[in-house]
Amino acid sequence: MSHYAAAKAGVIGLTKSLALEVAERGVLVNAIAPGPIDTPMVAGLTADWKAAKQAELPLGRFGRPEEVAPTAVLLASDPGGNLYVGQTLGPNSGDVMP
Repeated sequence: MSHYAAAKAGVIGLTKSLALEVAERGVLVNAIAPGPIDTPMVAGLTADWKAAKQAELPLGRFGRPEEVAPTAVLLASDPGGNLYVGQTLGPNSGDVMP
């Protein structure tokens, strides 16, 4: 999973940098970094990994793609998304909470 974590960190860094470069032209750059979502990627992980991860989640379950989609709609909406600049929103079932 280290390659996945590194790629995600790169996307977050690019989001912030690009947002700073283009915001003055009215272009808003943001990212969505979901936690574990019930997708083919997660389906390919071992049952033990999935059970352990679900046990860690405050919601006790993985998200579904249709639960992430409203985040994209928010960021694309006017006026809803107008103040988001360089942000990474994380629909994640509580995965990254301390």
